[in-house]
Amino acid sequence: MLRLSRNPVTKEPTGLSRTEGKKPDGLTVVAWQCGKSLCWDVTVICPLAESYVTGSAREAGAAAELAASHKEEKYASIGSEYLFAHIAVETLGPMNTSACQLFANLG
Repeated sequence: MLRLSRNPVTKEPTGLSRTEGKKPDGLTVVAWQCGKSLCWDVTVICPLAESYVTGSAREAGAAAELAASHKEEKYASIGSEYLFAHIAVETLGPMNTSACQLFANLG
């Protein structure tokens, strides 16, 4: 999606790892907004998994929102010099709110 918008990106950028060594999935090479590069991490989850099924039964997209909030906590240490997009997509369709906003901005 970012390539279609002609934004150069780096996959699994070095220097942005969390305390246990895991890295986000990508980073824009040029500033995305307010002079900051966009950093993102994508999670694909199954809303029928035991840990998500109760919330998914109540509301479509609940599993994506929960997974996205976990990502936000995990990457809180990345720093204020980057914008972070936590993208969570359910295997049955829904995406989390911030992912929908990011894709809408990309056109």
